Amino acid sequence: MPPAMPLVMVARMDPLTWMLGVAALGAYGYRRPTEVFRLALYARLRAGGLRRHRRTLPDATVHFWRGGSGAPLVFVHGFGTEAAINWYGQLLPFIRAYDVLAPDLPGFGGSERCQGTNCIALQVRCLRTLLDDLGIERISLVGHSMGGWISLAFSAAHPERVERLVVVDAAGLRFDPDLNLERALLPDTVDDVRMLIRANFLGAPRLPGFVLRDVLRVAKRDVIGRTELLRRLVYGAEHIDERLDAIRARTLVVWGAEDPLIPLALGERISASVDGARLAVFPDCAHSPNVEHHERFNDLLRNFLREEYAIAGGAEVGAVVG
Repeated sequence: MPPAMPLVMVARMDPLTWMLGVAALGAYGYRRPTEVFRLALYARLRAGGLRRHRRTLPDATVHFWRGGSGAPLVFVHGFGTEAAINWYGQLLPFIRAYDVLAPDLPGFGGSERCQGTNCIALQVRCLRTLLDDLGIERISLVGHSMGGWISLAFSAAHPERVERLVVVDAAGLRFDPDLNLERALLPDTVDDVRMLIRANFLGAPRLPGFVLRDVLRVAKRDVIGRTELLRRLVYGAEHIDERLDAIRARTLVVWGAEDPLIPLALGERISASVDGARLAVFPDCAHSPNVEHHERFNDLLRNFLREEYAIAGGAEVGAVVG
């Protein structure tokens, strides 16, 4: 039976039940719009050919999306989000030519929080064991923000397993962050949520108050664990500066020129430190070019994966090394 048929049957058989059901859905959508959005997004990914899976690893039970066929292409999401949301603009377009894998990192999305201290080394280990469990040896790896840090660390620790590496506004290098922006990453008020949106998008969308309040509700879940992880990221000893020269993958560094969270200077340092790396700067973009300008980003990524190093779709070359 097609998915819509039960709804049509209820509407024809009992209009009052149908109207009550629509009213209930509307009320739930008002109270929990992020849940409605997530369910719709998941349905769209499934309809496009992606499937959600679960694997129990030594450190955590991990959920991940997978679909398509071809060379393995792995997407690693950033802090405070999940794979389906961070990479929604990329997952469906790239399953046409690649075996796409996008895990929810332990402690985020559908994956359980790891036992013990959550850190970059643990995230790298979980990614390696997931790939081992799936029988995937060599990959192209794409990481955003904290996911870029994990991708850099994975590529330095396992250079034989990464053919191509793309990092997008990646964390992982030492710098003096604007500590006022911690409110955006660990929001406590609706104004903090607005700050988070402006940090990610130069052309920040205006969202109604009920949506902002629900985003805040979701952000406050497991706030203790996320606070611990964020403090370790900022003040810990896992920065990747001295290990960048261990990376052997062909590397593309992508950055939003107006990123207030992780400044462009860090992208320039990464591209200067990784042998042969290229830097592509999106001038009209903040922290999330893969979301804010997803079509241009997809053209850039597609060309890079095809070994066409010309920068496409309006991105500017900030630096070319080698």
